[in-house]
Amino acid sequence: MRIFPFKTNLWDRFFYGISIMFGLHLIWVRFLEQYVPLYVATVGSLIFLAILVITG
Repeated sequence: MRIFPFKTNLWDRFFYGISIMFGLHLIWVRFLEQYVPLYVATVGSLIFLAILVITG
């Protein structure tokens, strides 16, 4: 099972995952930090990053 519809290597998946993590944190700080702490976004995005790098 692949997440991206194109062929990627390990470093591509890592870069895309970090970029998505950065964007998620920006959106989280803008809209959700009043209600849910930022570490919830960090834990969730690290889990997503691990799944992305492994399955790619």
